Amino acid sequence: MSASDKLGGYAKGFTDLDAAAIAANVTADYKLLDKGGKVITKKDLPAYCAELKELGKKMDITNVAVDGGTAWCKWQVGKVVGAGMISFSDKGVSQEQLYYI
Repeated sequence: MSASDKLGGYAKGFTDLDAAAIAANVTADYKLLDKGGKVITKKDLPAYCAELKELGKKMDITNVAVDGGTAWCKWQVGKVVGAGMISFSDKGVSQEQLYYI
C-alpha cells in the first residue's frame, strides 16, 4: 500500500472509531501522544477507541493538510475538539501528536 493509502485508512479508522482499521494502518512501534503525556500504542487502540466512543459515535476530521510524510488535521468527537500532527510512510502511521482546543 502507498503512504497515502495508509494515511487514508488511518483517518477512516478514526472517523469510524474502529480500532482494527486504525491498527491495520499503523507501524508496529506506533505511538499516539495524548493529553497529559499519555502514550497510546497499537495494542492500546481498542481501549482508546472505547473511551472515544463514550464522547461520540464518530470522529469528524476536517482541515487536512499533507506535506511529504507529515499530515495535520482538525478533529472532533462529541464536544471535544482538537488537532493532530501525524507522521506516516508506506509502512503506515508511526506517530500522532494530539492538541486540544
